[in-house]
Amino acid sequence: MIVGVDEGKMAEAKGTDEGEGSDSEFDGIRIEGATAVREIAFAVEYAELSKTLPATDERVYINVKTKENETFCIELCLQGFRIVGRKFDTVAEEADASRYYETIYSLLDNVSPEYRFSFGEALKKRLVELQDDRQNEEP
Repeated sequence: MIVGVDEGKMAEAKGTDEGEGSDSEFDGIRIEGATAVREIAFAVEYAELSKTLPATDERVYINVKTKENETFCIELCLQGFRIVGRKFDTVAEEADASRYYETIYSLLDNVSPEYRFSFGEALKKRLVELQDDRQNEEP
């Protein structure tokens, strides 16, 4: 799964490879990783599941470039999301001490002010749309 953001526009997500990993846990962690990539695409420059680091039934790696042009390699495992490297496809030795986050959103909220801003703007836009929809429904 690759999702890139080009000049602030989310590129079309490409489907995951079918038939990879028949184990349901493996599929589950890959699906969760691919879903995280799709869901953050609007607020980062680039996000993809790593094609280099090994995916297992317990963990996958996500490469993310923030709007501040910082790069991260993020591990998703049963404990949650954590930064394991400051370059794509890199697991640093000190990664064992890094903090786990329950969601990719909370991790990015902590490291990227632009992500926080983009998230707030998207939320505000959606609330305005909902308000407009309600007003159009009233007789």
